[in-house]
Amino acid sequence: MSRLAARAPRPSTVTAGILLAGLAACSFASAGYVASQLVGDGASGMVVAFYESLFGLALLFAVNMRALSRGAQPPRNGILWGLAAGVAYAFAIGAFYTSLERIPFSVAAPITGAVPLASYAFVLLLLRGSERITRRAALGAAMVVAGVAMVGVSA
Repeated sequence: MSRLAARAPRPSTVTAGILLAGLAACSFASAGYVASQLVGDGASGMVVAFYESLFGLALLFAVNMRALSRGAQPPRNGILWGLAAGVAYAFAIGAFYTSLERIPFSVAAPITGAVPLASYAFVLLLLRGSERITRRAALGAAMVVAGVAMVGVSA
């Protein structure tokens, strides 16, 4: 079992995590909306994804400048995981923004709402020993996906 799973997080840490996840959801939604406007004006979805990633990298570099100047480095296996996550994220954003060239944002966005279900599948497959999914969490994920499907069908 990993060190992360061995100790329970403090309530304030959990609250901060939930708030940050909500902020991430709002950020993803607003980025998708802006991308749909750019793609609607004739820009390629892949070009929009490239520039979004480039500006995001510049922002992350600026935010982490102090830690980088002190010599902070991730563990060696962290770099490999980061590389894999970056490739997966680039593929996801490129595919999503390219889909916006073909279908409206109001249809594409709810389809990406299946992310919780896909995330749980990955937790079950890849993080079996270090994370666990409760029945309540699985039911909540299924309800989110069902709600997204209903919105997608009605759009």
